[in-house]
Amino acid sequence: MLADQIYLTRVNRKYLSDRNIQIVGKPLGRPPKEKLTGQQKYKKKKLAAQRNHVEGKFGQAKRGYGLNNIKARLPETSESWIGAIFFVMNLTKLLKMVEECKEHFAYVFRIFFNSFIQDIFEAGGVNQWKLNCQAI
Repeated sequence: MLADQIYLTRVNRKYLSDRNIQIVGKPLGRPPKEKLTGQQKYKKKKLAAQRNHVEGKFGQAKRGYGLNNIKARLPETSESWIGAIFFVMNLTKLLKMVEECKEHFAYVFRIFFNSFIQDIFEAGGVNQWKLNCQAI
């Protein structure tokens, strides 16, 4: 689990360890006498760096989508606003992905549409194609 250091209290650590959830963070107590190997340092740094992406998305939601300006009074309304903001963020990302891959989508759609039209013509027209589909 990736969390800020402030949330890694003894109680929270016990809760997570009881459920076999891995904690990524600075251990409590004195530092160990033996030094970490290069591979262990690399792994620890890589796991800690995963938070950067998540923190960046929260920052984007606060600055660009008004996540820090929610003034709802009821908790349910606040949750709805938060859900709507992240829905819009996901929708924006999906649209960017579609825009980047529109040539591939167009190619797949063209293949599907051409085979669909070909099926209709081979069936002898739209009405005959409908009858064939109903028979299936």
